[in-house]
Amino acid sequence: MENKEIRIGIIGVGGIAMGAHVGGLKNVKNCRISAICDTDTTRLKERGDILGIPEALRFTDYKKLVDCDEVDAVEVCTPNYLHPEMAVYAIEKGKPVNVEKPLGISYEQAKTMLEAQEKYGTPGMVCFSYRFRSAVRYAKILLEENAIGDILGVNVKYLKDSGLWAGRRLEWRFRKEFAGTGVLGDLGVHLIDMCTYLLGDIKKVFGTCDIIVKERKYLDSEEYGNVTTDDACNFIATLENGRTANFSISRCVLGHKNTITFDIFGSDGIISFDLNHPDELSVCIGKVDKECGGMHTVKVPAKYELSQEGTFVEIARGNKVECHPTIADGIKCQKILDAIQLSSETGRLVDVE
Repeated sequence: MENKEIRIGIIGVGGIAMGAHVGGLKNVKNCRISAICDTDTTRLKERGDILGIPEALRFTDYKKLVDCDEVDAVEVCTPNYLHPEMAVYAIEKGKPVNVEKPLGISYEQAKTMLEAQEKYGTPGMVCFSYRFRSAVRYAKILLEENAIGDILGVNVKYLKDSGLWAGRRLEWRFRKEFAGTGVLGDLGVHLIDMCTYLLGDIKKVFGTCDIIVKERKYLDSEEYGNVTTDDACNFIATLENGRTANFSISRCVLGHKNTITFDIFGSDGIISFDLNHPDELSVCIGKVDKECGGMHTVKVPAKYELSQEGTFVEIARGNKVECHPTIADGIKCQKILDAIQLSSETGRLVDVE
C-alpha cells in the first residue's frame, strides 16, 4: 500500500482546515483533497472554488462525505462538540480519521471514539501538532537516553493575544456547550500531550481557570452574550515520578502571537525549547557541557521534523509511523482536561483517574 493514492475528505473548512490541514497536505506526495463538507453554504462554495472540488463533491451532510466512494480517509475540523459523532461514523464505515483537538467536550463524550475504534479497528489520529516539531522529538530522544538524569521539575507556558483581538465576537470557542473548555482545551491540551509524550502520565492536577473577557457581541447582532469558556488557566500536575509540572496558559497576553516554552529540569542538566524556534534546543547536560559554560543552544537536525498530515496519510495507507498521536492519547488528554476543570470548580487536588 506504500504508493496508494489517498483521497482525503475534510469535514469543516474553516480556518484550521484551510491552514494546518490543507497547507500540510500540499506537501504530501500521492494524496489529494477529493471532497469537502460544511454547513455554511457560502463558505463551502468559496473553499470548494479555491480547492477545485467538483460541485458533486461539496457536501453539507458529513455522512454523505464519509459514504462517498471518492473518499478514502476523513479529517474532522469542526467545533469540539461535533468531533465524536463524526469520527465515530467514519470509524464505523472503515474510513481512517484524523480528528482536531480536543477530542470532545468531555471524557464521557469523547470515549465513544476509542470504543468504536476498538470494535472496528479503523486507524485514527489526533491533531497534536506540536509533538511533530523537531525540537520536541529530539528532546524525547535525549530524555530516553537519560541525558539529564532524574526529572526534578517542569515549567510550561502557552501564551497568545487572540482573546484580546479587537471586535472578536461570541464564536463557538467562547461557549461551553460547543467547546467544553476555552484556552485549556484549545491550547493547553497541546502542552498536556507534549508533557505525557515526553515524560509519561499525569497523575494528579490542581488548577484554576479564569474568564477575562466576560462578554462579547453575538455573531449575528450587536447584543452581548456571556463568555462561558476560560481565557486563562494555571495548573500544577503531579508526574509519574511524583515531581511537579507547572503549566500557564492564556489567550489574553499582549505581545505574544503564539509562544510555547518548555523547560525540563533534571538532576544532571536542563532541556528547554521555545517553539517559535522549532529547530533549536537550549541544553545543559551535566559533565558533557561543563566546557560550554552552562546553557547553550544547539540546532536540531532537520531529519527530526515530521509532517502531521504526512503522518496521517501514511496511517491511512496502513503503515506505522513513529510518534503519531493516537485516539487513546487523545482520550488520556481529555481525562486530564476534565480533571483540571473539576479542580478549578471545587478548589481541590483531583486524581486524574
